[in-house]
Amino acid sequence: MRAKGVWWAVFAGCSAVAVYAQDGPVARLTYPEDLREDLSVIQQTLEQAHPDPYRYHSRTELDSLFAGIAATFTTPLTAEGFMAAMLPVFKAIGDAGTVLEPPAALGAQYDHSEPLIPIKVAVIGDQLFLDAELKGFRSLPTGCELLQINGQPAAELLNKLRASLVPEGADTTLTDCRIEQDFPLLYRRFIGASDRFRITYRSSAGETGERDVFAMTKEEMRQTYAPKGVALAPWRLEEMPDLHAAWLTLETMDEKELEQFKINPERFLKGVQEALRKSKASTLVVDVRGAGGWDMGMAGQVFALIARKPYRVVSSMSIRSGEAPDANRYTETGADFFASVGGAYLPEVNGRRELKASDPRLVPVPPQKDAFGGKVYVVANGLTTGAGAAFVMMANRSGRARTVGGETGSNAASFCGGPMLTLTLPRTDCRLRVPLVRFVPEGTPAGPANRGEMPASPVARRWQDVAQGKDTVREALLQLIFELR
Repeated sequence: MRAKGVWWAVFAGCSAVAVYAQDGPVARLTYPEDLREDLSVIQQTLEQAHPDPYRYHSRTELDSLFAGIAATFTTPLTAEGFMAAMLPVFKAIGDAGTVLEPPAALGAQYDHSEPLIPIKVAVIGDQLFLDAELKGFRSLPTGCELLQINGQPAAELLNKLRASLVPEGADTTLTDCRIEQDFPLLYRRFIGASDRFRITYRSSAGETGERDVFAMTKEEMRQTYAPKGVALAPWRLEEMPDLHAAWLTLETMDEKELEQFKINPERFLKGVQEALRKSKASTLVVDVRGAGGWDMGMAGQVFALIARKPYRVVSSMSIRSGEAPDANRYTETGADFFASVGGAYLPEVNGRRELKASDPRLVPVPPQKDAFGGKVYVVANGLTTGAGAAFVMMANRSGRARTVGGETGSNAASFCGGPMLTLTLPRTDCRLRVPLVRFVPEGTPAGPANRGEMPASPVARRWQDVAQGKDTVREALLQLIFELR
């Protein structure tokens, strides 16, 4: 009997390998005891490394949530099934930067060989509009409203997608921007797979119709879709002599991204100062829509361009304990952070280590003599996060600029970022990303503590502008500058 049992175990193991090889990463199953092991790694890592895990829920509440999820692991799950099961934990923490991602092999399949819906959307309220078709030809009216996809109403699709993503506190602007950013993949992951999509639409003229759109892989989309216009550098200055104004676009605050374009921030900003002085511009627009990056010093560098009084980016910074978590052996990136903490932070109090007040990052900086002295507008949206959001907060709270557009994607009271701890879970191979620093921006937010920084002048995208390919915020702001010139 014992020999028979051994042979049966070997056969079952071979069968499992065969199924995995045949179905690939999408269908690969992980058994309950292994799911619980990965859950334990997530729980320990968040508890030991996340700088603010109990902001919205107590440790007791989170522990209870983990225990409840563990009890549901009674059958094998795919990686997507495991991530869906873990979603309540990440929503309870309320940090959009803390994420559980698909395994590398599954991510590669999504990126290269999985059939996806080849459209880009604009989210306006509870409506979906066609922003672009990601293929070499057009089959739907430009800017049409998408009423249904494969029989599901747009509002229902949006609700499912929003429910599947982790918001920043109660702020949903970042969530909607992420839907716009990667709708084909999110539809595949959270709505379902299909080789063909029956789309019911309403054109800008009010006419309704239906079209079948065939699925394409991301690889095929990259080969066939050519975006309109010329690819531009992420930092650029547009002078507008007729308006005595200039429009400064900063699409990122990530130094590594800027290095790819050979942009030196300090040199570039000095060039902007000189250009503004020569042109005698009286109005400057700083457009940081989509700008992210976790070096708060970058936010300070940009603010120096317009600062008229002493300033600092954040009033405090803190970390969890400064010690590597038990799961450090699974780490891909971020492990060196713990060796660099040194004596910069105070001893741990109530599960948190604060940065010493004498640290240069917390000391106010005097303004530059040649800083721009004219009127300033700052434009932001839900993808304005990290250092980009910190710049918006500085501009808004200091009164130096009028903020326009949408709510920032990072929380206005405090947000987490800095170096990221990235690890691969030992059983499901899912990838966990955890920010290691908590930032408290200088000043007091005017809006709710669980939302992003609110603009002084909210301007939402209009569906009419989607159809015409117009930038709603830019059009409105330029009109205002024209009237006030």
